[in-house]
Amino acid sequence: MSDASGCITSIILVTCNKLDYTKQCVESIRRHTQRGCYELIIVDNGSTDDTVDWAKSESDIIFIENESAAGSPRGSNPGIAAASGDLLMLLDNDTIVTPGWLDGLKRCMFSDGQIGAVSPVTNAAPSGTAIPVTYNSVEEMELFASALHAIPDRTRWEERVRPAGYCLLMRREAWERVGPLDESFGNGGFRNDDYGLRLRLAGYKLIVCGDVFIHRSGSGGIAGSSGPESYQRTFKEDAKVFMAKWGFLPEEAAHIRLDFSTVIQRESHEFRREDCSILEIGCGCGATILHMKQLFPAAKWYGVERNEVAAAIAEASGISVFRSNEPAHWTIPAEGVDGIMIGDAHAYGKPRAMGRLVRMLKPGGWIIGCFANRLYFENIRQYLDPSNVKAQRQAAVQYTTQQVNRLFALAGLSYVKVTLSENIPKDQLAYIRLLEQVTDGAISNELTAAHLLVYGRVARAACRQDGVKKEAPAGPESSDPESDAAEIVR
Repeated sequence: MSDASGCITSIILVTCNKLDYTKQCVESIRRHTQRGCYELIIVDNGSTDDTVDWAKSESDIIFIENESAAGSPRGSNPGIAAASGDLLMLLDNDTIVTPGWLDGLKRCMFSDGQIGAVSPVTNAAPSGTAIPVTYNSVEEMELFASALHAIPDRTRWEERVRPAGYCLLMRREAWERVGPLDESFGNGGFRNDDYGLRLRLAGYKLIVCGDVFIHRSGSGGIAGSSGPESYQRTFKEDAKVFMAKWGFLPEEAAHIRLDFSTVIQRESHEFRREDCSILEIGCGCGATILHMKQLFPAAKWYGVERNEVAAAIAEASGISVFRSNEPAHWTIPAEGVDGIMIGDAHAYGKPRAMGRLVRMLKPGGWIIGCFANRLYFENIRQYLDPSNVKAQRQAAVQYTTQQVNRLFALAGLSYVKVTLSENIPKDQLAYIRLLEQVTDGAISNELTAAHLLVYGRVARAACRQDGVKKEAPAGPESSDPESDAAEIVR
């Protein structure tokens, strides 16, 4: 299968009530998809409204009825098994597709034989595929989407680790190689993350097409068919299944640090330079690096990750991954790297440890790290709780802006900028206002910052200490009594 000519796409919808959403979705498919290039399959998981009768009455729908609400994977698998298409589409029934949607997705799919699955962007999604929208009606939405689709734009295609489950177009050959969805998962959303990692390990790319848009109503999907309490229980159960299977959770190892991208673009001079190398400590499955490739298209990428499965997934993306946390074991270029990203930076929270990283930088190189903010209101609440015997131990891995500024300066970074990463729960505003009344006004803005994003850059004329050999393990660190003496006191 080398192109889209004569290619049939099997579109599979799993339903459980919400007939109005399903009708709206099906009508949009009929209106905006060329006849003869697709088949429509509905698998119903125990609807108690009129969904079954309606679907059976529609002549262009292949209908499969499950006796009970068996969960999304157990609905999708029978649908895929009944499909005859060369391409397989898993589509949530709360979506409204748009003019040119399928052609746009297929255009991306057939651009590279290694692409196993593609998804569009949307108005509301938890997987980092939501974009700002300006419409207020279906008619305006279709115009919005048509304008986006009008000019195909490869620069808006982004490789990902986690697929978007609301609309996932797959090659049949990829599904045959990877196998069916894991029916151990319910409706908690983890089945999509699980399948994405399996596709990555099988050598396939996952692409989000930023030039293709569909709308989501937000509550018509299979997860929205049960109440919030039931969904939360399923979510927790699925999280346990995922952890037992992979050894990590998606939010831990497959999360994209969009905040890092924002700060790096703002602070790094010549951040688009072609000849550069960047290291991420704690790279997980490589999700952040894949996103950062949009900013550094020709960079050489290195990662540090101790979880073997996550490291293997990152390596499938062309990242050189080191399994040790010891810098002496990292084979970075002899001239150093241009940038270092650290998701959990408290492990380098003393000048001696941070200094070892600084000496790996080229002149003008930068480091960005994320530190837990000691003055965040929720952390203060814990300190003030006399029953919390762990408060002091928790404080040992939390920092103030003054501490991180001093840490980066003592480690040898000539420029330091701290960005507050805000998290303000609406139901906690009264408590936050109370703290503002009893604390120094200078720190009032820090009360709502859960984390501190700290960016530091070395001077362009700085000289690196030799200690890293080209394509060989780094040599031992020379003693640094000044850094030892300057360790931050917490």
